[in-house]
Amino acid sequence: MGMFSKVWQGAVVASMLATPLAIAKVTIYMLGDSTMQDWADGYYPKQGQGQDFHYWFDVNKAAVVNRGQGGMSLGGGGKDKKGNTAVGYYDMFFKKGCSNGGCIADKLQAGDYVVVQFGINDVNYSTEDFFASNMKKLVSDVRAKGAYPIIMSPIRRLYYDSPTQIHNSYRGYPALNQSLATELNVPFIDMSEMVANYMISVGERYSAQFIFNYATKSEYSNLGSDQTDQVHLQMNGANAFGRIITEQMRAHKDPIVKKLGDYMAPMYQVDVKVSPEGAAEATSLSAYYPKGMTVMLKTIPKSGKKFLGWYDGNGNKVGAPSRSNVKSPYIHTFVMGSASTQFTAVYEGGTAQKYTGDGKALTAFPTTTPKSLDDVTFEPFTPIDGSEETETKVDKDIKKFFDASKPDTAGIGWTQTEWTGYIGDGYFNLDNTNVSFASYKVKFPGAGYVTLAVRYANGGSTDRMFNAYLDHDYYLSAPPTGGWDKWDTAYVVMDAPQGEAELKFMSVTSDGAPNLDAFGFNLDGVCRVGVDCKEEIPPTSLQGVKAVAGARLHGNMLSLTERAEVNVFDMNGSLVVRKTVSAGEVDLSTLVRANGLYRVTVRQGSKKFAATWAKVK
Repeated sequence: MGMFSKVWQGAVVASMLATPLAIAKVTIYMLGDSTMQDWADGYYPKQGQGQDFHYWFDVNKAAVVNRGQGGMSLGGGGKDKKGNTAVGYYDMFFKKGCSNGGCIADKLQAGDYVVVQFGINDVNYSTEDFFASNMKKLVSDVRAKGAYPIIMSPIRRLYYDSPTQIHNSYRGYPALNQSLATELNVPFIDMSEMVANYMISVGERYSAQFIFNYATKSEYSNLGSDQTDQVHLQMNGANAFGRIITEQMRAHKDPIVKKLGDYMAPMYQVDVKVSPEGAAEATSLSAYYPKGMTVMLKTIPKSGKKFLGWYDGNGNKVGAPSRSNVKSPYIHTFVMGSASTQFTAVYEGGTAQKYTGDGKALTAFPTTTPKSLDDVTFEPFTPIDGSEETETKVDKDIKKFFDASKPDTAGIGWTQTEWTGYIGDGYFNLDNTNVSFASYKVKFPGAGYVTLAVRYANGGSTDRMFNAYLDHDYYLSAPPTGGWDKWDTAYVVMDAPQGEAELKFMSVTSDGAPNLDAFGFNLDGVCRVGVDCKEEIPPTSLQGVKAVAGARLHGNMLSLTERAEVNVFDMNGSLVVRKTVSAGEVDLSTLVRANGLYRVTVRQGSKKFAATWAKVK
């Protein structure tokens, strides 16, 4: 590889994540599946590794663009368990002229970095041959632009074979990533092994409650059901794994990767103590964070122990959490400042311990993750049937169906009434192509697992599997119904956020999808936006609002004083982008694919701001 070089950029290259940044030397693209992607605020505390990854870097030196996509395999092309063909990330999102638009290969500049982490979904939706083929093409495309690829193995699932052995749920893909990195002479970060070591170090109880997305309605007001997710991460876990990635970059044997250590932001230690010692069953570990990152502190009392509260390094009891949807007294969240500090979980009989450090930024960092026992031999066990993301059962008690005949947005399809037996005003006929789709804006009362039911007709002779996309791929099987006027129902369990979201039905084969009559959920209170959702109080206008009020729009530039959810709509009223972005300046032209008129809304907690139609160029 050649030495690092890059012309200073005057704008941030960002499509899926906006980073507050004026000038960036390098852009780091994060590619991966749902363990990497951004999750909407309504899913909190669920978060991907790439979601807050930009905080680890100095905004004047590096920009991070998270292009993680839920449910994606890298390879595609392979057959699922029912013989259906899946499309891979490389073809959909990366290669020049990719099928989903916003192709990463078209955006790459010389000196950029591309971090690639796949394998979890390839177990079920690809083959090792397809995976290897697409990885080789991706690496070639990156190098052709003078950019630098980095391959990472997938993280582990929450599955302990024993206290010293973490289950290898993803078959040979961790090893395949490593062998491809060696064959292609690409820098490699073994997150599979690093995460396994970390999980051994902290133990199963801590991994579940502090790393993976185990969360309850009593802890978070936005959750509609308790979460026991063994695949995805909560905020604390996503940032812990992000920390491991940066540590490996700092110490990497490849000088091009190691150079990224020079672009990282100052890191500040947060020491966590419990008083009296032994009062808690588990408490957040001490760790370091960059300025601006949200830190979550959590403690779990032992039976019979009374928790008095969290106290800061000055010995004062802390106020309300920085996250409004945190309601557990055992959890405290705050935004990291520019000084090392300390917090104490105080129980009855204990006292707050004051911070005695100098508050300075760290100058040395770990390069390996520990194991709980010395000389532990890791012997992975490979399951026969791969990994399942959730064991939540299908509930066919559907509370309400919505007419699917008139989508909010559609690509190559028609509203029809030709065939009889539909229950609404008609049905929607998706064209016989793998790029046809129909999307619907729905609103959920709370985050959690829900059963989606889709009433369909398939007069063909083969299964027309289709994708129900809700921040993640959910594949439904649609076997023949015996005629286009014969209707049946397909079911799938999906993870829904609190608030508004886009449900998108997509064809996955050249035969298209079945005709869609109606869809519904087993959850009370779901409504379709613009159809039966109650109107909200009109939002405050973004135009003319001072930045201290939360948000302000100047032409293309959106100014935010705090982290917020940004929604961009086109002239047809269709949602183009929904992203959670950080405080600072956001260039709207980096969020949309084409110039034109757009409407922008911003949510910051209970506040909502809206813009008039703004021209983006």
